[in-house]
Amino acid sequence: MVEKEVNTVCSQYGLRLTSLSELTLKVNLPDANLERGFIEQENSLYLPLHENKQAASSLSEVGMEFQAYIQFILNPKRVDSKYLADFFNNALGLKIRKAWETKGFIRGPEPRPDLYELAPDSSRVSALEAPARRAALSGESRVSSAARTINESRFAGRDSVEDMCIELDGSIDFFPGSEAPILAGNSQPLPTDIDFLMRSNLYLPDLQAQIKILKIKGLTGELISQLTLFEHRLSTYPKGLAHIEEKLELIREAIKLANDSDYILELIRRGEGKKLEFKSTLRMNLMSGKPDWSVEHAVLKTIIAYLNTDGGTLLVGVSNTGQVLGIENDNFPNEDKFLLHFKQLLKQHIGLAYASLIEYALVPVNGKKILKIGCQRSDEAVFLKPGKKEEEFYIRIGPSSERLAGSDLLEYVNRQYGRKPN
Repeated sequence: MVEKEVNTVCSQYGLRLTSLSELTLKVNLPDANLERGFIEQENSLYLPLHENKQAASSLSEVGMEFQAYIQFILNPKRVDSKYLADFFNNALGLKIRKAWETKGFIRGPEPRPDLYELAPDSSRVSALEAPARRAALSGESRVSSAARTINESRFAGRDSVEDMCIELDGSIDFFPGSEAPILAGNSQPLPTDIDFLMRSNLYLPDLQAQIKILKIKGLTGELISQLTLFEHRLSTYPKGLAHIEEKLELIREAIKLANDSDYILELIRRGEGKKLEFKSTLRMNLMSGKPDWSVEHAVLKTIIAYLNTDGGTLLVGVSNTGQVLGIENDNFPNEDKFLLHFKQLLKQHIGLAYASLIEYALVPVNGKKILKIGCQRSDEAVFLKPGKKEEEFYIRIGPSSERLAGSDLLEYVNRQYGRKPN
């Protein structure tokens, strides 16, 4: 599911799929002999071994919990570590990390007091170093395909794990096999082959855009701080209130448009479901190139179904595959005419009595406008009136709107609203 979402993001923003293996120069596991587990290096990402911890871009952020992290030295020409850490801490990044958990690499929230195991001679050995030490003693020569992905050419001609660790200047590889390290207080071994992690699909804008995003996030934080301070001082009646109000309105509108646009793209990435449906047009049949009542009927019956079930969102101007088409295909002379036509459809075929339950607006997305229709659940049965003497009743069942009639309709209405339909 998360892979589909990543692919959709790439399609929406014109980005290329990438992976950690393409961005990483070197991987280090925590070293028990180092005070903070790692040597601080520029442009490093610290990924936690379980998803309730934050990804970080510096050792100071990791603190003394370094045993729970892996250090990735990133290619500075491809990615900024601050941007990637922020990505892994945001909604989609967390979903990707959650997917790793299902593969056995990232663990879910649970008590993890320590990442060390007690060696037979009672000396403390890093749990993440243990397989390397065992491998060196036993003469094992296998390494994970993830390790080969990082820099296969550097390992040419080296037969032992010990040689490879020396080549990596003390950094540790990931070793396959059954003798994985054991966490204190946990009988589950740490996974050892992280090929799926290194090859998991990611996306990121170019380096210049990454830096720009980080700058804007910094400005956003500063703005929030300044607005909080200003809010506290408003009661002292500062000068220039009209000017300040005008500027705040501009900021609010700009942010609202950006948020609405991104929210629509997020909805599209989720795909259609019980509470979300896409329609390519409001009235136009794309096959015939002419207005078609059946197209309008499909929009209206979805709205009715939402009102009669649990509410939902309808996006007009989006294909069922998630492509943003916009409202241009409906061939209205302007946006006002489009909205007026939609309002007339609601008035004529549903009724203005339910207008308070239906919110709609045009939202700019990828240079186009789409109609977002949000519906709340009605406290009474709502019928679609395709003709003067006709009435139809719809509900949502899964991702589709289904018509009920006869005894099915009576049973549903009686169960939902405790009475028979008028």
